[in-house]
Amino acid sequence: MRLLFNALIICLLVRSSAAQDEPFEEPEETQFRISGEVSAHYRWSAEDDFPLTFFPPEFAPEGRDSVELRTASPGTSLEVSRATVFFEADFPRSVFGRVKIDFIDIYDRNPTSGDRNIDVDEAYLRFGPKYESLEALPGSHAYALFGKAPKFEKQLFRRLMSYGLVSTAFNRFNDIQLQFGGSIGSHLYFRAQVSNGNPIFMRDPNALAGDNGVVPPPRPDITFNSGFPILYHAEVEEVAFDGNLESGFGAGVRFLSEDRETGIDILGFYYQTTLADAAPLNGTFYEGDIDLLNGAPVSLPIDPNDDSRTEWGFNVDATVKGLGVFLQYVDEKSAGLPRTGLEIELGYSFLTGDPGDPKSLFPIVEPVFRYSKLDNDFSAPPMFVAPSLAWDWAKIDVGLRIAILQNIDVTMEYAFHDITASKDIDHNEFLTSLRFRFP
Repeated sequence: MRLLFNALIICLLVRSSAAQDEPFEEPEETQFRISGEVSAHYRWSAEDDFPLTFFPPEFAPEGRDSVELRTASPGTSLEVSRATVFFEADFPRSVFGRVKIDFIDIYDRNPTSGDRNIDVDEAYLRFGPKYESLEALPGSHAYALFGKAPKFEKQLFRRLMSYGLVSTAFNRFNDIQLQFGGSIGSHLYFRAQVSNGNPIFMRDPNALAGDNGVVPPPRPDITFNSGFPILYHAEVEEVAFDGNLESGFGAGVRFLSEDRETGIDILGFYYQTTLADAAPLNGTFYEGDIDLLNGAPVSLPIDPNDDSRTEWGFNVDATVKGLGVFLQYVDEKSAGLPRTGLEIELGYSFLTGDPGDPKSLFPIVEPVFRYSKLDNDFSAPPMFVAPSLAWDWAKIDVGLRIAILQNIDVTMEYAFHDITASKDIDHNEFLTSLRFRFP
């Protein structure tokens, strides 16, 4: 805890010394804003299963004779997935606060349908202005941020409503953290954070996470099926500064044209943490980190002398006129289990109207293509509880985002999966999303 406060003080001192050079417009008085959005979906998921014959009959869900990995919710569904309210405040001396609260949130339940119906997704204070990827850096500056917020390498602007394999596995969920950073001149910038560290668990990479461990046997009565889960970094459930903190740092370069229509942003990052013996999670009696990797009745091939998780990678974010490209590569080792991930997203925005005019009809049409893959350099033994955690996996998402009006858009997308398993798995999914933003 002392480390957090010392780092915060250092960041504020650096920020104060740089503030006189910042062309940041200070508000004369505190300004509050409230906004929100609601998302509704039509979803179709292909139905398939992967038998797990080593489970005893009493572990089978109510109404079934055997246990298998099975599509979380096959067939078609109409659902309101999320309602979100944002509270933001600008204070004098470049202090900014943000709270984001999600209601319903069935696509981001962490990790099962038994998780909370109301989730505080973000809640932080920031001292000093922060310039995100491809935003112009006005010169040397510094900032400090404390609270629950996105990791600094996360792709903040996503062109599709779904997630790729890499964005699901490594940085989908926010963390409770002290983050600080800034820039040196107009092209070089740096980031660092000390955080709780997101525990390792499992979830399906399609829209619904799937229910794993929601109800204990015998004959559990579940809402959704298990899905075909991958290892992922779950959302932090509570503040637990118990010594197993995650530390991370990054550095990047950014170049933009004068009109800001062409630019490139390259960021490299590294994280390190110690995994917990067992990380409790809401909505499941399974526990994350080492306990999950140990499995039942047999373990993944973890290193019993290594309880660390290290992760390094890089982002490339670029824009050329209406074309946007985002690429992320991640190399991770958890308790001796190595895996790598690559994800690239391309979108081209056709301006068919005036995006700044609230009455302009269909102002933006954007086709999107995304390719993502996970390579696991380990294998699961035959009786491991979730063999899909070790499958190599590739996913292609093809979509079209249409802005109907300034605050209403629809996204149609189809996911193709290529899964390396002992049997063919049909896990394709079609998703249409209608989003209303207000005011």
